[in-house]
Amino acid sequence: MDGRRVRLAVLTPLAVSALTAGAVTAAAPPAAAASPTCGVSRADGPTHLEVVGEDFEPDKAVFVESAHGAEGTVRTDAAGAFSATISHAAGTVSARQVGGPEVRCGTAEQGARMNAQEQYAAGYKAGYAAMKNDCDVRDLKRVPVNDNFRNGFEDGAAAAGKKFCEG
Repeated sequence: MDGRRVRLAVLTPLAVSALTAGAVTAAAPPAAAASPTCGVSRADGPTHLEVVGEDFEPDKAVFVESAHGAEGTVRTDAAGAFSATISHAAGTVSARQVGGPEVRCGTAEQGARMNAQEQYAAGYKAGYAAMKNDCDVRDLKRVPVNDNFRNGFEDGAAAAGKKFCEG
């Protein structure tokens, strides 16, 4: 009888510990996934729009379309970003991956009207956010769109790098 009591006394705390550890692990919240975003701006030529996106699933196809027929498919890079040019777009432009949400990028008309200052501001905001979220974002040559957006992106990334990444 004494041998049985010793075994039960040893096994009971182990079983309780395993159950407790499992409960703690199950209670931990999952990591928050970034929501995909995209935007539109005028590209070269009066009928071309550049659609850029980020925080999509890496290395997967994204279908980009406007409400009135312009469409295209592009593949995201290893960071989940993409750039696509669509022609003759009208209405709302959206992007989606299979199994993912449809993301509203803006309207073709908004993209066509965006001036140089607005393009720079949009790039600055995107660059700042990218560097703030990942201090290893160093490959700024992959930033698409146009020179105004690209210059804003680089300046925004530099500002965020000084604030969040150097220390």
